[in-house]
Amino acid sequence: MESVRFFTIYWKLTLGRLCRQRWLLAGLALLCLLLPLGAGRAAEALLSQGVDFSGVTLAVAAPEGDEVPRQLERFMGDMEDIAQYCRIVSMEEGAALAALARGEVTAVLDLPENFIRGVMWGENPDLRLIVAGDRPLESLLLLWVGQSACDILSAFQSGVYAVLDLYEEAPPSGLTRDQVVFDINLRYITLAVDRTGMFRTQEISATQVLPVPLHYALALISYFALSAAPLLVPIYSTDWLGPQRRLRAAGRSVWAGYFSGVAAGAALLLPLLIPALLLSGEGRPLLLIGTALGMALFCSIFASVCCLLSRSAAGCGLLAFTVSLLSLALAGGILPPVLLPGPVRKLSWLSPVSWLQRLAAWPGGYNLPLSARLCPALSAAAMTALALVLYRRRSNSGEVEL
Repeated sequence: MESVRFFTIYWKLTLGRLCRQRWLLAGLALLCLLLPLGAGRAAEALLSQGVDFSGVTLAVAAPEGDEVPRQLERFMGDMEDIAQYCRIVSMEEGAALAALARGEVTAVLDLPENFIRGVMWGENPDLRLIVAGDRPLESLLLLWVGQSACDILSAFQSGVYAVLDLYEEAPPSGLTRDQVVFDINLRYITLAVDRTGMFRTQEISATQVLPVPLHYALALISYFALSAAPLLVPIYSTDWLGPQRRLRAAGRSVWAGYFSGVAAGAALLLPLLIPALLLSGEGRPLLLIGTALGMALFCSIFASVCCLLSRSAAGCGLLAFTVSLLSLALAGGILPPVLLPGPVRKLSWLSPVSWLQRLAAWPGGYNLPLSARLCPALSAAAMTALALVLYRRRSNSGEVEL
């Protein structure tokens, strides 16, 4: 009972020392309440509306008298998926190059003579694509379209050659080779036109697991909670820990001092986390409050390590800011997860922001993966062991011997 009374008194003194920073606490409270919610709404609007893209205009030119450009203009214009981003126009070569110079077209596709015949007979004549040097995005898009068309053409030609090989092995009576070439090319043209029926459209959320507003709101709340470590510097400073050496001489261990600091830090963060989670999250309020308590304890332990590893508030702030910012980026709190490189996305489970984010979303019915349960517990235990060693060392160094 005496140990509990001592812990309670020491916790009250520690919390009172922290609460002297009223203006800093008020500013952090505003950040935790306003910025995550606003950033979540802004990210949802940005990712749902996309960017303004007017498409590209491709001019197709061929030798004089060739009807292929006009046929392509009619044929490609009727293909809805291509017409969404690319408009085909037929022009003479000189007029097409002049239009490219004036910026009226994005690129010029110069077809060789007898292009269609060469494709049908497997000769694959070379094409010339002329693009504008000051429009790299559109040029890259056309390059991707061209590469996709080449892949489709290569696959179709492989099928054509396979059919012709079978024909050569046992030619059916009454069927000429020219008729076989014409029929198989016509069949593959039909497949190309109706290719949309081969695919299934599936919408993928930019943030994958959580809705966009909730993902960014919880990620920023977790980031601010981790970045709040400099607020706890006063209770881990040398002038505060120094007298604890005398308390140990009276039979008090460093456990009471350290854990009273962790509890005071958690009590300081709770009023910042609870309103933010209630406004941005979903689920039962009591469960959200329990989640906020777990997040506050983890962030308080993390803050104790940052404070004890640093000699000043500036050093603590730099360390906490670096770790929390890297964690935010790894959790997809800056760029959405779908835009992160594959290797980086696979490491997102190592991010403390990701752990806290998934923990905060759990009361709303979202899945809490094993990594978001084990990793915070194991890392909190490791940080506590390290902090106790540093806590004892700093409290010993704070005593001045006369």
